[in-house]
Amino acid sequence: MPTKRVLLTGASGFIGLHILDQLLSFDVSVRAVVGSDIEKEALRKQFPRTPPTGLDFAIVPDEDLSVPRAYDDALSATQEPFDTVIHTVTVDSLDEADSLSHFVNQESDGKKDFLQSVQAVAPKVRRVIFTSVLTTFARWLATPDLNSNTRSPTSSIQSVAAKDPEYLLATCRANDDLINDRIWKYLADEKPGFDVVALSAPSVYGPLVRPLTLLTDLEEGNQRIWSICSNIPIGTVGLWSDSVSYYVDVRDFAYAHVQAALIPKAGNKRFVISAGMMPSHTVSDIMRNRFPELADRIVDRATPSSVSTTGNLSKDLVDSTPAAAVLGLLRYRSVDETVTDLGLQLVELERRIRANEAGKG
Repeated sequence: MPTKRVLLTGASGFIGLHILDQLLSFDVSVRAVVGSDIEKEALRKQFPRTPPTGLDFAIVPDEDLSVPRAYDDALSATQEPFDTVIHTVTVDSLDEADSLSHFVNQESDGKKDFLQSVQAVAPKVRRVIFTSVLTTFARWLATPDLNSNTRSPTSSIQSVAAKDPEYLLATCRANDDLINDRIWKYLADEKPGFDVVALSAPSVYGPLVRPLTLLTDLEEGNQRIWSICSNIPIGTVGLWSDSVSYYVDVRDFAYAHVQAALIPKAGNKRFVISAGMMPSHTVSDIMRNRFPELADRIVDRATPSSVSTTGNLSKDLVDSTPAAAVLGLLRYRSVDETVTDLGLQLVELERRIRANEAGKG
């Protein structure tokens, strides 16, 4: 018998699919919330041996994610009630926010609305786990003109953040903490029957669970790695993570979610999940050494900071000691392992694409 019943949002996403894969390996019954029937069928094919008692589905279309109480049906329409909810989806307010405070307010409101749904229609839930990745803030802060015609002129925060990686990391953490502070205030005011675990990663990279079919299927962080080995200008795939040079492998981040679901003492705690630093020049060196056939295409994307930093503040901002003590994350995958495993997938995908193009010719 499965030991828990979990609802997982964003189950077909880069992080969500890894969480789903690991939950099923722990004999956890999961309802996977996806955005379409196409995603639902793709997951059925991905896990063909998992019976409906171990994996069922709910659909919340992407265009409905910002609608209040969008997840009510997914949370309530079940014979076996959920005891844990893992929410990996955030409202993508990047295109609409015209100020940093507006951006933070949208993220906060989206998470509080989700908690209201859980409280109203899923009374058996005892834990809600939230996911955040700091590059969401970094992308907004360091590229103020990205995809927006309404955004206010570049602020002093944005100007400094674009030049000083340490300041950028501190600003990202401060805004992530602000969102979590508002969630904790909701808990104090409403006193729901569940606790909350907040898991934050500075940036997330690594291989995908399902086979790649197109390079455009890559999550934005992984696109940055591939851009080092291609002719893609870095501007087309967003900010290179030397701005937030700390990282975690997606498989370790997924494991943190599973542990947060299974370990009682994780309740009402916030954790930073970080394996250390992944500067772009290190990625370039690894790709050259592991994939010599790409050597003549690899470029260094590092942009040296104009402000010197000590690194001491950064280490405090990404302290993963609590995650080791409570969640048992004592070992993280190295930069070499993360980049190599992803690189194998990318090189194989490019080989298949070229073979298909040659066949058509």
